Amino acid sequence: MAPALPAVSPEAWGASLTAEPPPLRRLDGGFVRHFAGTSPAMEQPPLDHHYVAVHLGGPKLVRRWGEGATLEADAALGSLTVVPLGAAFRWLTRGPIEFGHLYIAPRRLARTVRDVFDREPAEIALRPAIGWRDPLATSLLMTLLDPDLDLGPDGRLARDNWYEALLVRLVHAGSTLDVTTPRARNRLAPRTLARLKNHIADHLATPISLDDLAAVAGLSRFHLCRSFREATGLPPHAYVTRERLARARCLLRTTDLSIAQVAAACGFGSAGQFATAFRKALGSSPSAFRRGD
Repeated sequence: MAPALPAVSPEAWGASLTAEPPPLRRLDGGFVRHFAGTSPAMEQPPLDHHYVAVHLGGPKLVRRWGEGATLEADAALGSLTVVPLGAAFRWLTRGPIEFGHLYIAPRRLARTVRDVFDREPAEIALRPAIGWRDPLATSLLMTLLDPDLDLGPDGRLARDNWYEALLVRLVHAGSTLDVTTPRARNRLAPRTLARLKNHIADHLATPISLDDLAAVAGLSRFHLCRSFREATGLPPHAYVTRERLARARCLLRTTDLSIAQVAAACGFGSAGQFATAFRKALGSSPSAFRRGD
């Protein structure tokens, strides 16, 4: 058995196809570019990104060798070819040589699988295809390739939004996802949980948003909520409130700060808000707790 070839980046592969490869437009975890006029015979090494091509210029006949099989298919204008990362092929195209290329970073696809579908990324793979007809996926990819997106101040943001929509479509219609695919595992790594607890403890005097905690953990808001509850037994907001009240009890017993000062030091918007939360949790007012009543 021949040794596996090292994976190649989209930049390196493009440089092997033509002396002046078209520019790569960067996405949030991927790239797009528009190829035309390259050789009809193409060597495609194993890539470190998933690869999707939209067939442009007109219909064509595509033959593919590799991965233990030879395939031949008619590729209609606008149809798609999908190559999961790590696969290597030889290609021969009879017809117009024009393609739009999309390269998808595996971590970016995994993020969509987790965040949108709540599935375990390792259990889902893109299905290889030649001449796959999916008008929605094609329309989204053509939008990503549109150079006019770069004319506005928010072109990169718009392109990333369309990219997310395309990834959702690829997973939904072009992957092995089905009802038996395992749900995502949502356990927080011990270091991540410690980092979250430390962040909360260090910021009790200020508002703490779900977006703040998601950024600290490196997770989506959805998965932060699920994994945090599994790790602590409480949703994030309840945990933060508990920690605010624990700090307040300590300050009430060990300092001479006023009730309003304690409320501010623990992140409550007012003394009244603090008193309401304190009474609801502990059954007494802050003043009564300080007196030991």
